[in-house]
Amino acid sequence: MPAFLTDTQIDARALAHRRELGFRDDRGVDFIALMTKLKARYPNFAYERVPDGQLGEAEAQWDSKAKRLLIPDSVFAAANRGEGRALMTVAHEVGHALLGHEGTLHRAPAGNRAERLSPRIRAMEYQARRYAAAFLIPDIEAVRHMSAGEMSEHYGVSMSAAMVRKSELK
Repeated sequence: MPAFLTDTQIDARALAHRRELGFRDDRGVDFIALMTKLKARYPNFAYERVPDGQLGEAEAQWDSKAKRLLIPDSVFAAANRGEGRALMTVAHEVGHALLGHEGTLHRAPAGNRAERLSPRIRAMEYQARRYAAAFLIPDIEAVRHMSAGEMSEHYGVSMSAAMVRKSELK
């Protein structure tokens, strides 16, 4: 099982990583800057664009053995355009990496078969989802006063992600 982390601990790690990578609390995270900064900070980290469909239903994949994040072309292009869902997908996989999750993990629809059958995978997926939201929308005083719409616009995430994050920060 992955180490048990409270929501507060996950949020704190995400904020610490965000700051270590040089992202300001009051700005959204740029995808290419994130990939560049991860590689500079963690020399063993690598990412690779792969053809769409290569990962099956997965939107992206983290392989802890290879220390490699696989990103399908369409997700890479969407994240590069600043599309919120794609950015959340990448942040989710970064969460697996920086939280030290072991195995080959991927963002797929919540409640997928592996997640339903394995408490270990369920715990890691929960942590990565929470981490991604906390990494992209930091828990700072100014954010606590924003509406979900303001969070979505300001941090470049989807409205659904902003609504979930807003509920987490209550």
